[in-house]
Amino acid sequence: MLIISLTSSSTIVKIAENIKTPPKFDGLNYPIWKVKMIVFLQALRSRVAKAMTKPFCVPRGDEDTWSNMATKEFDANAKAHYALLQALNDDDIVRVIHCKSVYEIWSHLMVTHEGTLQIKRAKIDLLRSKYENFTMYENESIDDMITKFTKITHGLASLGDVINNDQKVRKVIRALSPSWEVKATTLKELNDKEEMELIDLISNLKTHEMERMAREETTPQKKKIIVFRSTPTISDDDEEEEDDEDLSLLVRNVRRMYNIAKINNRR
Repeated sequence: MLIISLTSSSTIVKIAENIKTPPKFDGLNYPIWKVKMIVFLQALRSRVAKAMTKPFCVPRGDEDTWSNMATKEFDANAKAHYALLQALNDDDIVRVIHCKSVYEIWSHLMVTHEGTLQIKRAKIDLLRSKYENFTMYENESIDDMITKFTKITHGLASLGDVINNDQKVRKVIRALSPSWEVKATTLKELNDKEEMELIDLISNLKTHEMERMAREETTPQKKKIIVFRSTPTISDDDEEEEDDEDLSLLVRNVRRMYNIAKINNRR
């Protein structure tokens, strides 16, 4: 490995003993791994993490003649270099094996997995569009919504476009579905009075979600009652008309018989 040419074997052993296993990169989800790797290198002291941000050349002459500053920079670069090579997969190691410093390795990885400046801007524009149009679907859980939102904001952050806490909080509140309208109004008023932390907002939303689910489980379902109106049929109408005709005929016959009997009595 390249680091062997940069330092003695005893130094390598000492480095290996002091460094814990770095986060492995399998070639996927570079933005996530990038954040993990930065934090890991920062845990090895700030000088080690800073080795990624500036070019480095091995000091000339024997190690005994190096200045104290040169020795510290060499050690920092060696630790970061060792950690990166341990973290990378074989394909990426082949791509960076020619690099002579952590700065070169880091720059090469960024170009390979993030693209050139033009590609980077295109990715930012795409993620920004997703951020602006972000919304919560009806019946979508808070966990699913926040996971989707976090992927967008983390992607932007990895490309250098960081969204601050207040912007995130306001965006999540605005993105809540119509069924959350009352809760969204309350949260907006609270945030206007005192800025909320995103983690507190998420906790608040999840608590409210559980309360809603509990109410839905305890509220009995209303049963729909269908009332059928009876309507007269054609046969009913016909029967009623026949009854009326029979009654009228009976009345006429009775009247006729009464008139005949009256005439006979007069005679």
